[in-house]
Amino acid sequence: MISISKTFLLFAIILLPFNYLNVIYNFSVSDLFFTIAFIFAVAFQINHRISLKYLINNNDFILPIVIYSIGFFISVHFAFSPMDSLLSYLQIVFIFIVIYYALYLQTLSSIYIKYLLYTLSLISGIITLGIFIFFITGIDYSYGLLLVEQGWGMIRFSYGAMEPNITARIMAQSIPILMFVSLDKSSYLLKIINLVFIVLLLAVIVLTASRSGFLILLIGLISFLIFYYKYTQSYNLFYTILYLFCFSIVLFSIYNSFPSFFENSFSRYTTIFDATRSASSQERLLVLNKSFELINNNPYLGYGLSNSQNVTGIAVHNSIIISWLENGFFGLIGYTMLYFIIIFYVVKAYTNNFYDNGVIMVLSVISVMMISGDMFMANSYKRSLWVPAILFVAYSRQILNRKINI
Repeated sequence: MISISKTFLLFAIILLPFNYLNVIYNFSVSDLFFTIAFIFAVAFQINHRISLKYLINNNDFILPIVIYSIGFFISVHFAFSPMDSLLSYLQIVFIFIVIYYALYLQTLSSIYIKYLLYTLSLISGIITLGIFIFFITGIDYSYGLLLVEQGWGMIRFSYGAMEPNITARIMAQSIPILMFVSLDKSSYLLKIINLVFIVLLLAVIVLTASRSGFLILLIGLISFLIFYYKYTQSYNLFYTILYLFCFSIVLFSIYNSFPSFFENSFSRYTTIFDATRSASSQERLLVLNKSFELINNNPYLGYGLSNSQNVTGIAVHNSIIISWLENGFFGLIGYTMLYFIIIFYVVKAYTNNFYDNGVIMVLSVISVMMISGDMFMANSYKRSLWVPAILFVAYSRQILNRKINI
Protein backbone atom coordinates (compact mmCIF):
# COMPACT_ATOMS: atom_id res chain seq x y z
CA MET A 1 0.00 0.00 0.00
CA ILE A 2 2.87 2.39 0.78
CA SER A 3 4.33 2.03 -2.73
CA ILE A 4 0.87 2.69 -4.20
CA SER A 5 0.49 5.68 -1.90
CA LYS A 6 3.86 7.06 -3.01
CA THR A 7 2.82 6.73 -6.65
CA PHE A 8 -0.31 8.80 -6.03
CA LEU A 9 1.84 11.25 -4.09
CA LEU A 10 4.08 11.66 -7.13
CA PHE A 11 1.08 12.47 -9.33
CA ALA A 12 -0.11 14.97 -6.70
CA ILE A 13 3.27 16.74 -6.83
CA ILE A 14 3.34 16.72 -10.65
CA LEU A 15 -0.08 18.38 -10.75
CA LEU A 16 0.64 20.78 -7.88
CA PRO A 17 1.38 23.83 -10.12
CA PHE A 18 -1.96 23.18 -11.88
CA ASN A 19 -4.04 24.02 -8.82
CA TYR A 20 -6.62 25.66 -11.07
CA LEU A 21 -7.65 22.29 -12.54
CA ASN A 22 -10.50 21.63 -10.12
CA VAL A 23 -12.66 18.58 -9.59
CA ILE A 24 -15.22 20.57 -7.60
CA TYR A 25 -15.05 24.10 -6.19
CA ASN A 26 -11.41 24.61 -5.06
CA PHE A 27 -10.70 20.89 -4.76
CA SER A 28 -8.09 20.35 -7.47
CA VAL A 29 -6.94 17.23 -9.29
CA SER A 30 -3.73 17.45 -7.28
CA ASP A 31 -5.79 17.50 -4.08
CA LEU A 32 -7.58 14.36 -5.25
CA PHE A 33 -4.28 12.49 -5.59
CA PHE A 34 -3.13 13.77 -2.19
CA THR A 35 -6.38 12.45 -0.72
CA ILE A 36 -5.93 9.03 -2.31
CA ALA A 37 -2.31 8.89 -1.08
CA PHE A 38 -3.56 9.85 2.40
CA ILE A 39 -6.21 7.09 2.38
CA PHE A 40 -3.73 4.41 1.32
CA ALA A 41 -1.12 5.60 3.85
CA VAL A 42 -3.65 5.61 6.70
CA ALA A 43 -5.00 2.20 5.66
CA PHE A 44 -1.46 0.78 5.79
CA GLN A 45 -0.81 2.28 9.22
CA ILE A 46 -4.14 1.00 10.58
CA ASN A 47 -3.00 -2.50 9.65
CA HIS A 48 0.03 -1.81 11.84
CA ARG A 49 -2.22 -0.70 14.71
CA ILE A 50 -1.32 2.98 14.60
CA SER A 51 -2.88 4.95 17.47
CA LEU A 52 -4.67 8.29 17.52
CA LYS A 53 -2.14 9.43 20.12
CA TYR A 54 0.68 8.69 17.67
CA LEU A 55 -1.02 10.78 14.96
CA ILE A 56 -1.56 13.73 17.29
CA ASN A 57 1.94 13.60 18.81
CA ASN A 58 3.58 13.58 15.39
CA ASN A 59 1.78 16.56 13.87
CA ASP A 60 3.03 19.87 15.27
CA PHE A 61 0.31 21.71 13.36
CA ILE A 62 -2.59 20.21 15.34
CA LEU A 63 -2.54 22.76 18.18
CA PRO A 64 -2.26 25.83 15.90
CA ILE A 65 -5.11 24.55 13.73
CA VAL A 66 -7.29 23.97 16.83
CA ILE A 67 -6.62 27.54 18.03
CA TYR A 68 -7.19 28.91 14.52
CA SER A 69 -10.44 26.93 14.30
CA ILE A 70 -11.75 28.61 17.45
CA GLY A 71 -11.18 31.98 15.83
CA PHE A 72 -12.84 30.80 12.63
CA PHE A 73 -16.00 29.45 14.26
CA ILE A 74 -16.61 32.49 16.49
CA SER A 75 -16.09 34.87 13.53
CA VAL A 76 -17.64 33.05 10.57
CA HIS A 77 -21.18 34.34 11.20
CA PHE A 78 -19.93 37.88 10.42
CA ALA A 79 -18.98 36.83 6.87
CA PHE A 80 -21.04 37.97 3.88
CA SER A 81 -20.86 34.39 2.59
CA PRO A 82 -20.39 31.82 5.39
CA MET A 83 -20.25 29.04 2.78
CA ASP A 84 -17.22 30.64 1.06
CA SER A 85 -15.60 31.01 4.48
CA LEU A 86 -16.23 27.34 5.27
CA LEU A 87 -14.69 26.23 1.96
CA SER A 88 -11.61 28.34 2.63
CA TYR A 89 -11.35 26.88 6.13
CA LEU A 90 -11.54 23.36 4.74
CA GLN A 91 -8.63 24.19 2.43
CA ILE A 92 -6.51 25.09 5.45
CA VAL A 93 -7.50 21.93 7.32
CA PHE A 94 -6.77 19.92 4.17
CA ILE A 95 -3.21 21.30 3.99
CA PHE A 96 -2.23 20.69 7.60
CA ILE A 97 -4.10 17.43 8.18
CA VAL A 98 -4.63 15.50 4.95
CA ILE A 99 -1.52 16.63 3.05
CA TYR A 100 0.67 16.48 6.16
CA TYR A 101 -0.28 12.90 6.99
CA ALA A 102 -0.18 11.90 3.31
CA LEU A 103 3.50 12.87 3.51
CA TYR A 104 4.41 11.93 7.08
CA LEU A 105 2.89 8.44 7.00
CA GLN A 106 5.17 7.51 4.10
CA THR A 107 8.64 6.09 4.61
CA LEU A 108 10.43 9.12 3.25
CA SER A 109 13.99 9.07 1.96
CA SER A 110 16.25 11.78 0.60
CA ILE A 111 16.35 10.09 -2.82
CA TYR A 112 12.56 9.89 -3.06
CA ILE A 113 12.10 13.52 -1.94
CA LYS A 114 14.83 14.71 -4.27
CA TYR A 115 12.97 12.96 -7.09
CA LEU A 116 9.69 14.62 -6.04
CA LEU A 117 11.25 18.08 -5.85
CA TYR A 118 13.14 17.75 -9.12
CA THR A 119 9.96 16.59 -10.86
CA LEU A 120 8.12 19.62 -9.44
CA SER A 121 10.84 21.99 -10.65
CA LEU A 122 10.85 20.48 -14.16
CA ILE A 123 7.07 20.82 -14.41
CA SER A 124 7.40 24.46 -13.34
CA GLY A 125 10.13 24.88 -15.95
CA ILE A 126 7.88 23.52 -18.69
CA ILE A 127 5.15 25.97 -17.65
CA THR A 128 7.65 28.84 -17.83
CA LEU A 129 8.58 27.75 -21.35
CA GLY A 130 4.93 28.07 -22.37
CA ILE A 131 4.69 31.54 -20.80
CA PHE A 132 7.95 32.66 -22.44
CA ILE A 133 6.86 31.45 -25.88
CA PHE A 134 3.56 33.30 -25.37
CA PHE A 135 5.57 36.46 -24.57
CA ILE A 136 7.59 36.13 -27.78
CA THR A 137 4.87 34.97 -30.20
CA GLY A 138 1.61 36.02 -28.55
CA ILE A 139 0.32 32.44 -29.06
CA ASP A 140 -0.62 29.98 -26.31
CA TYR A 141 0.70 26.70 -27.70
CA SER A 142 -0.75 24.81 -24.74
CA TYR A 143 -4.14 25.24 -26.44
CA GLY A 144 -5.59 26.81 -23.33
CA LEU A 145 -4.30 24.25 -20.81
CA LEU A 146 -1.99 26.75 -19.11
CA LEU A 147 -4.46 29.64 -19.34
CA VAL A 148 -1.56 31.98 -20.13
CA GLU A 149 -2.57 35.62 -20.08
CA GLN A 150 -1.16 39.11 -20.34
CA GLY A 151 -2.75 41.85 -18.29
CA TRP A 152 -2.43 44.01 -15.19
CA GLY A 153 -1.63 47.08 -17.28
CA MET A 154 -0.61 44.85 -20.21
CA ILE A 155 2.95 44.55 -18.88
CA ARG A 156 2.59 41.45 -16.68
CA PHE A 157 2.17 37.77 -17.48
CA SER A 158 0.74 34.85 -15.55
CA TYR A 159 -0.98 31.49 -16.01
CA GLY A 160 -3.80 29.44 -14.54
CA ALA A 161 -6.02 32.47 -13.86
CA MET A 162 -3.67 33.32 -10.97
CA GLU A 163 -2.34 36.74 -10.14
CA PRO A 164 1.31 37.25 -11.22
CA ASN A 165 2.58 37.25 -7.61
CA ILE A 166 1.56 33.60 -7.16
CA THR A 167 3.13 32.60 -10.48
CA ALA A 168 6.39 34.30 -9.48
CA ARG A 169 6.46 32.46 -6.14
CA ILE A 170 5.75 29.07 -7.71
CA MET A 171 8.63 29.58 -10.14
CA ALA A 172 11.02 31.04 -7.56
CA GLN A 173 10.78 28.03 -5.23
CA SER A 174 12.01 25.76 -8.04
CA ILE A 175 15.32 27.60 -8.54
CA PRO A 176 17.04 26.36 -5.31
CA ILE A 177 16.08 22.80 -6.25
CA LEU A 178 17.70 23.06 -9.69
CA MET A 179 20.77 24.78 -8.22
CA PHE A 180 21.25 22.02 -5.66
CA VAL A 181 20.82 19.21 -8.20
CA SER A 182 23.37 20.91 -10.46
CA LEU A 183 25.91 21.21 -7.66
CA ASP A 184 25.29 17.69 -6.33
CA LYS A 185 27.62 15.66 -8.58
CA SER A 186 25.25 15.62 -11.54
CA SER A 187 26.29 15.00 -15.14
CA TYR A 188 27.26 17.87 -17.46
CA LEU A 189 24.14 17.26 -19.55
CA LEU A 190 21.94 17.59 -16.46
CA LYS A 191 23.78 20.76 -15.44
CA ILE A 192 23.09 22.29 -18.86
CA ILE A 193 19.41 21.30 -18.73
CA ASN A 194 19.10 22.76 -15.25
CA LEU A 195 20.81 25.96 -16.35
CA VAL A 196 18.31 26.37 -19.19
CA PHE A 197 15.38 25.87 -16.84
CA ILE A 198 16.84 28.29 -14.26
CA VAL A 199 17.16 30.96 -16.95
CA LEU A 200 13.57 30.31 -18.04
CA LEU A 201 12.32 30.51 -14.46
CA LEU A 202 14.19 33.79 -13.91
CA ALA A 203 12.82 35.14 -17.18
CA VAL A 204 9.23 34.38 -16.25
CA ILE A 205 9.67 35.84 -12.76
CA VAL A 206 10.74 39.05 -14.53
CA LEU A 207 7.72 38.76 -16.87
CA THR A 208 5.36 38.66 -13.89
CA ALA A 209 6.84 42.01 -12.80
CA SER A 210 6.07 40.91 -9.24
CA ARG A 211 7.90 42.98 -6.66
CA SER A 212 7.22 40.44 -3.93
CA GLY A 213 8.38 37.66 -6.28
CA PHE A 214 11.62 39.55 -6.93
CA LEU A 215 12.25 40.05 -3.18
CA ILE A 216 11.48 36.39 -2.46
CA LEU A 217 13.89 35.34 -5.19
CA LEU A 218 16.65 37.45 -3.61
CA ILE A 219 15.87 36.05 -0.15
CA GLY A 220 15.96 32.53 -1.60
CA LEU A 221 19.30 33.02 -3.36
CA ILE A 222 20.91 34.57 -0.28
CA SER A 223 19.52 31.81 1.94
CA PHE A 224 20.77 29.17 -0.48
CA LEU A 225 24.31 30.58 -0.44
CA ILE A 226 24.35 30.74 3.37
CA PHE A 227 22.73 27.33 3.89
CA TYR A 228 24.77 25.62 1.17
CA TYR A 229 28.02 26.86 2.72
CA LYS A 230 26.85 25.67 6.15
CA TYR A 231 26.02 22.27 4.63
CA THR A 232 29.22 21.76 2.62
CA GLN A 233 31.62 24.13 4.44
CA SER A 234 32.81 25.16 0.99
CA TYR A 235 31.68 26.49 -2.39
CA ASN A 236 32.30 24.96 -5.78
CA LEU A 237 33.91 28.14 -7.07
CA PHE A 238 34.28 26.89 -10.66
CA TYR A 239 30.58 26.09 -11.14
CA THR A 240 29.55 29.25 -9.31
CA ILE A 241 31.58 31.43 -11.69
CA LEU A 242 30.43 29.36 -14.68
CA TYR A 243 26.75 29.77 -13.74
CA LEU A 244 27.14 33.52 -13.19
CA PHE A 245 28.92 33.86 -16.53
CA CYS A 246 26.22 31.93 -18.39
CA PHE A 247 23.46 33.90 -16.66
CA SER A 248 25.13 37.16 -17.64
CA ILE A 249 25.42 36.17 -21.30
CA VAL A 250 21.83 34.94 -21.53
CA LEU A 251 20.35 37.94 -19.71
CA PHE A 252 22.42 40.34 -21.81
CA SER A 253 21.20 38.62 -24.99
CA ILE A 254 17.56 38.83 -23.85
CA TYR A 255 17.99 42.51 -22.96
CA ASN A 256 19.38 43.33 -26.41
CA SER A 257 16.58 41.40 -28.15
CA PHE A 258 13.69 42.48 -25.92
CA PRO A 259 14.57 45.71 -24.05
CA SER A 260 10.94 46.15 -22.94
CA PHE A 261 11.24 42.72 -21.27
CA PHE A 262 13.32 44.32 -18.52
CA GLU A 263 12.23 47.95 -18.62
CA ASN A 264 8.60 47.35 -17.64
CA SER A 265 9.50 45.03 -14.79
CA PHE A 266 12.40 47.01 -13.37
CA SER A 267 10.35 50.19 -13.42
CA ARG A 268 8.05 48.37 -10.94
CA TYR A 269 10.97 47.00 -8.92
CA THR A 270 12.31 50.52 -8.30
CA THR A 271 9.08 51.39 -6.47
CA ILE A 272 9.91 48.86 -3.72
CA PHE A 273 11.86 51.57 -1.90
CA ASP A 274 9.58 54.45 -2.92
CA ALA A 275 5.89 53.63 -2.48
CA THR A 276 4.87 57.13 -3.59
CA ARG A 277 5.77 56.21 -7.17
CA SER A 278 3.37 53.25 -7.25
CA ALA A 279 -0.41 53.54 -7.10
CA SER A 280 -0.74 49.88 -6.08
CA SER A 281 1.76 50.32 -3.23
CA GLN A 282 -0.11 53.35 -1.92
CA GLU A 283 -3.38 51.44 -2.17
CA ARG A 284 -1.93 48.55 -0.17
CA LEU A 285 -0.70 50.93 2.54
CA LEU A 286 -4.18 52.48 2.78
CA VAL A 287 -5.73 49.02 3.05
CA LEU A 288 -3.18 48.08 5.73
CA ASN A 289 -4.08 51.18 7.77
CA LYS A 290 -7.78 50.48 7.36
CA SER A 291 -7.22 46.87 8.49
CA PHE A 292 -5.54 48.05 11.70
CA GLU A 293 -8.41 50.46 12.34
CA LEU A 294 -10.93 47.62 11.99
CA ILE A 295 -8.82 45.36 14.22
CA ASN A 296 -8.58 48.06 16.87
CA ASN A 297 -12.38 48.35 16.86
CA ASN A 298 -12.68 44.67 17.76
CA PRO A 299 -9.37 42.82 18.23
CA TYR A 300 -10.96 39.59 19.47
CA LEU A 301 -13.56 38.81 16.80
CA GLY A 302 -12.90 38.74 13.06
CA TYR A 303 -15.00 39.55 10.02
CA GLY A 304 -15.06 36.01 8.64
CA LEU A 305 -12.52 34.00 6.64
CA SER A 306 -12.08 35.19 3.02
CA ASN A 307 -14.22 38.20 3.84
CA SER A 308 -11.66 40.94 4.52
CA GLN A 309 -11.82 42.41 1.03
CA ASN A 310 -15.52 43.05 1.56
CA VAL A 311 -14.70 45.42 4.41
CA THR A 312 -11.38 46.87 3.16
CA GLY A 313 -12.03 47.02 -0.60
CA ILE A 314 -9.14 44.73 -1.48
CA ALA A 315 -7.44 42.05 0.61
CA VAL A 316 -4.54 43.18 2.78
CA HIS A 317 -1.28 41.66 1.53
CA ASN A 318 -0.02 40.08 4.73
CA SER A 319 -1.17 36.66 5.86
CA ILE A 320 -0.77 37.31 9.61
CA ILE A 321 -2.71 40.58 9.57
CA ILE A 322 -5.41 39.11 7.34
CA SER A 323 -5.76 36.17 9.76
CA TRP A 324 -6.28 38.63 12.62
CA LEU A 325 -8.76 40.72 10.63
CA GLU A 326 -10.78 37.72 9.44
CA ASN A 327 -10.59 35.33 12.40
CA GLY A 328 -9.87 37.56 15.35
CA PHE A 329 -7.25 37.09 18.07
CA PHE A 330 -7.43 33.27 18.01
CA GLY A 331 -6.93 33.31 14.24
CA LEU A 332 -3.87 35.51 14.69
CA ILE A 333 -2.32 33.23 17.32
CA GLY A 334 -3.10 30.00 15.46
CA TYR A 335 -1.83 31.11 12.05
CA THR A 336 1.29 32.77 13.46
CA MET A 337 2.15 29.55 15.30
CA LEU A 338 2.21 27.73 11.93
CA TYR A 339 5.07 29.94 10.79
CA PHE A 340 6.96 29.65 14.08
CA ILE A 341 6.82 25.86 13.84
CA ILE A 342 8.45 25.97 10.42
CA ILE A 343 11.02 28.51 11.61
CA PHE A 344 11.80 26.25 14.57
CA TYR A 345 12.56 23.33 12.25
CA VAL A 346 14.66 25.54 9.94
CA VAL A 347 16.77 26.77 12.90
CA LYS A 348 17.09 23.25 14.28
CA ALA A 349 18.19 21.94 10.87
CA TYR A 350 20.70 24.76 10.44
CA THR A 351 22.26 24.26 13.88
CA ASN A 352 22.56 20.52 13.17
CA ASN A 353 24.18 21.08 9.77
CA PHE A 354 20.90 20.00 8.11
CA TYR A 355 21.48 16.49 9.51
CA ASP A 356 24.09 16.05 6.72
CA ASN A 357 21.15 15.86 4.32
CA GLY A 358 21.14 18.06 1.21
CA VAL A 359 17.41 17.65 0.69
CA ILE A 360 16.74 19.11 4.16
CA MET A 361 18.98 22.04 3.22
CA VAL A 362 17.00 22.76 0.04
CA LEU A 363 13.65 22.39 1.79
CA SER A 364 14.88 24.81 4.47
CA VAL A 365 15.61 27.40 1.78
CA ILE A 366 12.16 26.93 0.19
CA SER A 367 10.50 27.18 3.62
CA VAL A 368 12.25 30.50 4.27
CA MET A 369 11.05 31.72 0.88
CA MET A 370 7.48 30.60 1.62
CA ILE A 371 7.31 32.39 4.97
CA SER A 372 8.86 35.55 3.49
CA GLY A 373 6.42 35.48 0.59
CA ASP A 374 3.40 35.17 2.85
CA MET A 375 4.29 38.49 4.43
CA PHE A 376 3.50 40.15 1.07
CA MET A 377 0.52 38.09 0.03
CA ALA A 378 -3.19 37.72 0.78
CA ASN A 379 -5.04 34.39 1.03
CA SER A 380 -1.82 32.47 1.56
CA TYR A 381 -3.37 29.01 1.84
CA LYS A 382 -2.06 27.93 -1.59
CA ARG A 383 -1.20 24.23 -1.71
CA SER A 384 1.47 24.81 -4.37
CA LEU A 385 3.35 27.07 -1.94
CA TRP A 386 2.73 25.28 1.37
CA VAL A 387 3.42 21.68 0.30
CA PRO A 388 7.26 21.95 0.19
CA ALA A 389 7.25 23.50 3.69
CA ILE A 390 4.89 20.79 4.96
CA LEU A 391 7.16 18.17 3.38
CA PHE A 392 10.14 19.79 5.14
CA VAL A 393 8.48 19.52 8.57
CA ALA A 394 7.26 15.95 7.96
CA TYR A 395 10.68 14.73 6.79
CA SER A 396 12.51 16.60 9.57
CA ARG A 397 10.25 14.93 12.13
CA GLN A 398 10.99 11.51 10.69
CA ILE A 399 14.74 12.16 10.86
CA LEU A 400 14.54 13.39 14.45
CA ASN A 401 12.35 10.45 15.49
CA ARG A 402 14.85 8.00 14.03
CA LYS A 403 17.68 9.65 16.00
CA ILE A 404 15.67 9.45 19.22
CA ASN A 405 14.95 5.76 18.64
CA ILE A 406 18.57 4.85 17.96
